[in-house]
Amino acid sequence: MTKPNHFIHPYIPNSIPEIKQEMLKEIGINDVMELYEDIPDELLFKGKMNLPEPLLSEWELQSHVEQILSKNTSCKQNLNFLGAGCYQHYVPAICDEIINRAEFLTAYAGEPYEDHGRFQSLFEYESMMAELVDMDVVNVPTYDWAQAAATSIRMAYRINGRREVLISKTVGPERLKAIKNYCHPDISVVLVDFNKKTGLMDLDDLQQKISENTTAVY
Repeated sequence: MTKPNHFIHPYIPNSIPEIKQEMLKEIGINDVMELYEDIPDELLFKGKMNLPEPLLSEWELQSHVEQILSKNTSCKQNLNFLGAGCYQHYVPAICDEIINRAEFLTAYAGEPYEDHGRFQSLFEYESMMAELVDMDVVNVPTYDWAQAAATSIRMAYRINGRREVLISKTVGPERLKAIKNYCHPDISVVLVDFNKKTGLMDLDDLQQKISENTTAVY
C-alpha cells in the first residue's frame, strides 16, 4: 500500500490538498510559500527541522504524550515549597462541575459577543451581590491578585492623596511588577524588609519607613 503524497493533518483544518488548492486559487497564488516572498532569503531556514514523524492516530498521540508525562513528578505525590503563586491549591470538585456547564464554558477571555460564559458568570455574581448588599449597582470582581492589590492601593491614593506605598519584600515578583505598573507615575513603591526565619514583615523596618506620605501598607 502506497502512502499518500500529501499529509492530511488530523488536527489542522483545511489540510486536505484539494481544499488547500482551492484556497490558494481564491487568493491568486499557486503555492503557500508565495505568502512568504517578502521575507529576506537570508532569514529563511533552508534545512530540515529535526522533528519526529507525525503520529497519525489519536491513540498513538495520547500514548506518546502520556509516556512523556509519566516522567514527571507531580505535586500531588510530593509537597512543594515553590511559592510565588505556584504552591499547591485545592480546587473544590464543584468548580469543575460549574465551569463545564454549557452556559459558562467558552473562551477564557474575549469580547462580549464571543465570551458568553465569562459574562454570564459575572452577571450572576453581580446579581447576587447586589441582592446581598441591597444596592442597585455593584462592580465586577477583580481579574486576579495583582489587580486586586493594585486597585486597592490606587483606591487608598485616591482617598488620601499620599504618594508612597510600603510593600513587603516577600511579595512575588510578578505581582510586584503589576502593582508598579498600576501605580506609575503617581505612587512610588518602597519595599520593607522581612524576618528571614518567620517570613513576616520586619516591623522595625516598617516603623522607620512609614511616614505622612504613606498611602497604604501591603
